[in-house]
Amino acid sequence: MSGRGSSVIVDLERTIDELAPRVLRYANARLADPALAEDVAQESLAALVRACRNGGAPDSAEAFVFAIARRRAGRAAWRRRLWAPLELASGARSSAPSPEAQAIARDESGRVRHALARLPSRDREAILLVAVGGVATADAAAALGLSISAVKMRVSRARARLAALLEARHG
Repeated sequence: MSGRGSSVIVDLERTIDELAPRVLRYANARLADPALAEDVAQESLAALVRACRNGGAPDSAEAFVFAIARRRAGRAAWRRRLWAPLELASGARSSAPSPEAQAIARDESGRVRHALARLPSRDREAILLVAVGGVATADAAAALGLSISAVKMRVSRARARLAALLEARHG
């Protein structure tokens, strides 16, 4: 293995070590299901590894991984909504607590999730990427396909709306 190849591997490992907890937090906040969130995070990071091996690293590994995590979390949420009525009808129940039971067990988390759910989806995605995922504004803009100023505006608007929703519900 050449010196350059080993440095690329070290850089990739360092990038994955840095991104893994943030992608996991984002997916967990988006899905409220730790097992499903872990699958989404692992699949997103594996896609980065495949991209690096097949054609070189993307311009922004962070934007690349979070864009994939965003799409996969959306698909996972859609599949969960699709299968829930079928599982309920057949009597099949997961041994893991439902997202609702987890939210009830963690009252503060439930309040925040409820307030997040009331935000427009565009604002919710922006604040989840930046605040929970810790994604830089420029990389969030790339992941969402928006300009940096549009992401800043959405995050600002989402924070203000979220604060108002939490205050109204608390008071």
